[in-house]
Amino acid sequence: MNMNSLLSINKSGLNGLQKSMDVISNNIANVNTVGYKNRDTSFQELLNNQATAQEVALSPRAANTALNEGLEVNQENINFAQGSLQNTASPYDLAVEGQGFFGVYDQNNNLLLTRNGDFHPNGSGQLVNQQGYRLSIEATVPQDRWPKGNVRIDSNGTINIQDGERTVQVGRIPLYRPNNTNDLQAAGNNLYRVVNGGQINPVFNGGLGSIQQYHLENSTVDLSDSMSNMIITQRHMV
Repeated sequence: MNMNSLLSINKSGLNGLQKSMDVISNNIANVNTVGYKNRDTSFQELLNNQATAQEVALSPRAANTALNEGLEVNQENINFAQGSLQNTASPYDLAVEGQGFFGVYDQNNNLLLTRNGDFHPNGSGQLVNQQGYRLSIEATVPQDRWPKGNVRIDSNGTINIQDGERTVQVGRIPLYRPNNTNDLQAAGNNLYRVVNGGQINPVFNGGLGSIQQYHLENSTVDLSDSMSNMIITQRHMV
């Protein structure tokens, strides 16, 4: 093994550790982000070749050992475990207790998934997230015609508005989830897109969990654990 090979192996190790540090830093930055799911990384050894008896070992201790080309980050894993729920004062703050995701439509009408239920009405009366993407709702009354009054969203996603002495059911909020969460790819802003041909369909009536009004889901990042991982990774990079 020549010097270039040794330097290449060291470089691959440093690149892998830097990617791991980027993931850890992103976790720490999102420790207070609503609905954020903790990420971690796994490493993979590159091209491992077993040394033979015909090859000259670098030292007696290195005899009969394998030679490899370094390592790389195999993938970034997203842990979709349930986060704790916190009480809020807004009737449009929603949290999922279960496996489902809210659906939102971006400016190109693409369906994206999120666990961040921090919604609010826009100027047209539509419920949207912080990026202005509208919440997926099966409306029985057009959102710009919803009556004024107290909004009640039950655990099945049914939206009722108290209009004087009468209660009007204006729509239902579905939940989404692909059969395999590996089909979910982070799309930024705490949103996910479905890839690999994964199929998703709206599910009503609590099939993927219950919707909790006046609640938001906390981030699943454990700050102390993330700080420990950062220190360990930094030591390996030295």
